[in-house]
Amino acid sequence: MYYEKLYEESGSDQIYEYFLNSLLATENFKDAEKLAEQHAKAHPQAWRYKVDAGRVMLRAGDDSKADKHFDRIIKDLSRASVNQILDVGKAFSEVNETQLALETYYAGRKQMGDSYPFNFQIAQLLGEEGDVEGMIVEYLDVLKLSNGYIKSVQNTLNRVIGFEEENKYNDVLQNELLKRIQKSPDEETYAEMLIWMYMKQNKFDAALAQVIALDKRNKEDGERVMELSDLAFNNFKYRVAVDGYSYAKSKGPRSYYYIESITGLLRSYKARVTDSRYDEESIQELVGEYINALDELGYNVSTSKLINDLAYIKAFYESKYRNEAVVEAAQLLVDALAKPGLSAIDEANLKIQLADIYVLSSDIWDASLLYGQVEKKFKYDEIGHQAKLKNALVFYYAGDFRWSQAQLNVLKGSTSKLISNDAVELSAFITENIGIDSNLEALSAFSKMEMMVAQHKYDSALISLDSIEAQFPGHELGDNILFKRADIFFEQGEYALAAETYMKIPEDYSFGVLVDNAIKSAAKIYELQLLDTEKAMALYEIILTDHSGSLFVIEARKRFRKLRGDQLQ
Repeated sequence: MYYEKLYEESGSDQIYEYFLNSLLATENFKDAEKLAEQHAKAHPQAWRYKVDAGRVMLRAGDDSKADKHFDRIIKDLSRASVNQILDVGKAFSEVNETQLALETYYAGRKQMGDSYPFNFQIAQLLGEEGDVEGMIVEYLDVLKLSNGYIKSVQNTLNRVIGFEEENKYNDVLQNELLKRIQKSPDEETYAEMLIWMYMKQNKFDAALAQVIALDKRNKEDGERVMELSDLAFNNFKYRVAVDGYSYAKSKGPRSYYYIESITGLLRSYKARVTDSRYDEESIQELVGEYINALDELGYNVSTSKLINDLAYIKAFYESKYRNEAVVEAAQLLVDALAKPGLSAIDEANLKIQLADIYVLSSDIWDASLLYGQVEKKFKYDEIGHQAKLKNALVFYYAGDFRWSQAQLNVLKGSTSKLISNDAVELSAFITENIGIDSNLEALSAFSKMEMMVAQHKYDSALISLDSIEAQFPGHELGDNILFKRADIFFEQGEYALAAETYMKIPEDYSFGVLVDNAIKSAAKIYELQLLDTEKAMALYEIILTDHSGSLFVIEARKRFRKLRGDQLQ
């Protein structure tokens, strides 16, 4: 035979495999068994070849002889090395002798003890056999040896169990972990595994309870709690974030994370209120939290971001219920800007916020002056580009479209994709609506209406939209009028009407540039205000599938995954 000649010449492992398989294929079992025994004898350190002779016996139908041969191999493991045991176990697995492979590894465990207990190999085989409970026990047992295996165990469990859907194995893992924690409360590894499991299941509240318990037991500084709170915030779990930051704050002013916990707490309060249905009471409570924090920490350069946030909330939320809140917000920022030692970036942020409030108060040229100062100082930075965009909007509101467009065209090359896209969109909008005959009447009316919206003069803006629609029937502004009307309904708390109006845009203007924005805006309302998860997911999915080049794809994917229950970093 061809392979026989090659094998006699080289004796290589590769030629041996080909030769053995050809003998088995032709049912020449006698020569195959002889070859396997000969090759195993020639390679005494490679124990996998011992299994080949038994494989031949099985193929020949001599099960009794094969069983005796395999039993002898397993008994001989008492003098085998770790690598040889692994070799035999792998060889049994490759010929689908799972039980013999398990016996091999159990024998190896008995011989090697804790120095090499073969947990990973046994766990994998148990999993393949459908004994997921046994598999989980094996993986957790390996953590007794060293918590250095924790990442390997987590990666494997994540792959074989799958935490996205509820299943009985999640309960098995949880119960096994809780049992081990109760038995060895000082052993952190199993507590960390339980926290990890809760996070994979998107059970942030249960994870936080465990993290706080660990923090208390070990008298830690709150680092774990802060990390989990940050992750909860990023996953829109604002209640859990509030609980975590509150615990960290309760450690007192001497705690390393005290100020960071306060800022995180306020950030979570703000997101929880403004990303949902809010009313005067909830806004007043939010303002009160900021004031209490600033009374404690002081109105100084180190708290300028908190002051900025408070001014924003007062001007753009509290002012809907108290007109004087706008003046109070502006004064907060003026006082903050007068503080010595303010960093250039903090000063720029405060000026932009103050300018936004000036626009709200109809002091658009005072706003333009502040935007210009920031733009000049940060000409090549994103915050400078942001100021330039806002200044271009001021000139747009004022009806100076040529000057506004000149600034917008400069911003098309901004390193910020968001700013660049906003600039491109507004510039294109101006071009489209100036018209061939340079008739600015409709565009001027629309820009004045947009300034009304920026100033929260919603009723006047709605009247203006009706007037534009009546005065310029069939104008290209049709989808923009719908979009702006939906924006106003949202600001007035008419959430269902706002969502319905947004969705008229893909219905009536399916090829328009506002379609993806309208669908995204409607989806967020269904998610956050109307609490219709199914509808929100369906709309986010439309963006992902039908508008894959949209600027809103990243946000839509993140929110879709959050609603599906995925964990976000």
